[in-house]
Amino acid sequence: KAEIQCKDNKDGTCDVTYWPTAPGEYTITVKFADKHIVGSPFTAKITGVPLSADNRKRSQVMVGNQSEISLRVTEIDIHDLTATIRSPSGVEDVCLLKKLANGSLGISFIPKEIGDHLVNVYRDGKHIKNSPFRIHVGSSEIGDANKVKVFGRGLKEGYANQINDFTVVTRDAGYGGLSLSIEGPSKADIECHDNEDGSCLVTYRPTEPGIYIVNVKFADKHVPGSPFTVSVGGHGSSRLRESIIRERRAADITHIGSQCELSLKIPGTSSFDMSAYVTSPTGRLENCEIVELDDCNYSIKFIPKEMGVHTVSVKHKDMHIPGSPFEFTVGPILGGGAHKVRASGSGLIRGEVNSTNEFNIYTREAGAGDLAIAVEGPAKAEIDFFDRKDGSCGVAYVCPEAGDYQISIKFNDEHIPDSPFNVSIVPPFNDARKRLPFKRSVK
Repeated sequence: KAEIQCKDNKDGTCDVTYWPTAPGEYTITVKFADKHIVGSPFTAKITGVPLSADNRKRSQVMVGNQSEISLRVTEIDIHDLTATIRSPSGVEDVCLLKKLANGSLGISFIPKEIGDHLVNVYRDGKHIKNSPFRIHVGSSEIGDANKVKVFGRGLKEGYANQINDFTVVTRDAGYGGLSLSIEGPSKADIECHDNEDGSCLVTYRPTEPGIYIVNVKFADKHVPGSPFTVSVGGHGSSRLRESIIRERRAADITHIGSQCELSLKIPGTSSFDMSAYVTSPTGRLENCEIVELDDCNYSIKFIPKEMGVHTVSVKHKDMHIPGSPFEFTVGPILGGGAHKVRASGSGLIRGEVNSTNEFNIYTREAGAGDLAIAVEGPAKAEIDFFDRKDGSCGVAYVCPEAGDYQISIKFNDEHIPDSPFNVSIVPPFNDARKRLPFKRSVK
C-alpha cells in the first residue's frame, strides 16, 4: 500500500506524489472520466530499504528545468491567454505562456519527444493570430538522466542537525524536471541552490541519525547511482516542531478607481503616530487613509489612478514599520512566487514565554499557493492563523518554555525571503526581575 497525495497547480495540471513502504513492482492506474489515459496502467519499480510505518519520514523537492521557446509574436496582455502543445505522437498537454526577456510571447515546457510540435494559443476560446505555431524539438533537448552528474560527501555520509550537501550537474542532460527526495528516520529540510551554470547545490538537514535513502531523478528517471544510501551520524534532536499549512487564493484583480486595502496588525502603536502614502508606477505620491480597528489592527486604504505596481509606505513616528514599503499591484498580478511574500513583526525577532507573540504575512503579490508555517524549539508551540481576506494574514504563537526557536515560512514549499527566522523566547519581564540576585552595599 502507498500513500498518495495530489496537488492541484491551478493551471490544468497537478503533481502526484506517493510513498511506497517496501521495494518491489507497483502498478499505477490513472483514469479520466473512468477511462485509462494514454500509457495507463504504468509499472514502477521501487528500490531502497523498506521503512516501517511508524518511523518512515520523507522530504521532497522538485525543480523545473524547462525549455523556453519564442513564438515570435508580441502580446501586450497575456493573462487571458491559454495554450496547449501537441507532440508528434498526438499527445496534447497544457503549456505555460510567458513574456520573454525580448518582449515576445513564449512558451515554457519540458520536451519529451523529438520532432515538430504544434502550439495552440487561445483567447476566449479562439486562436490568436498565426496560431497554431510550429516548433521543432531536437534530440539534444530531450532530457537524459544518464547524462546527469552527481557528486559530493552528502551522498555517502552526513550528520544530524547539520547542513549536508552534494552537487547535481544537468547542463549536458537536456531539459527535464529534477526531483529530489530523502527518506529516513526523520524529515530533512531540502533546499536546491541554483549555481546558474547548469548545476545546483543541494543541501539537507536531518534531525536524527540513521540510514537515509537519497533519490535523485531527472526527467522522471533515476540518475546514475541513484538511489544513494547515506549513513547519518551525530546526536538526535530533542527540539519539538509544530506546523500548519493554509491555502492562499489568488487576490481579486483591482482596477483604476476601485478602493485598495491593506490590513496590518502593529502592536504598541496609535493611529495618531501613524502615516501612510502610496507611490504610483510613475512616481506620483498620495496619502493613504488609515482606519484604526481594534487591538492595534489598521486598514490602509487608497484609490489608484494608474495600472501597475504601486508601493505602499507605512510609518510609525516617521519610521518605516517592519516590512514597509509593500508592493500592491493594480491590474493582473504577474510573476508571483515565494520571493513575493513578506513577513514582519516583533514575533519574528523575540517573544515571551506563555504570551501571545505575533507577526504579519503579506502574500497578495505571490498569487495562489500553500503557505506553511512551522515553529521549532525546546517546547511545542501553539499556532493560530488569522486570514484578513485581502492578501494579508496574521500569525500568533505561544511558547511554554524559554529558549531559542526557529520559525520557518514557506510558500509552495519554498522559503520566503529571510526565512527561517531565529527567535529568542525569554521569561516574562516580571519573572526575570524576580530572579535577579539581591545585592546589598554596606558603607
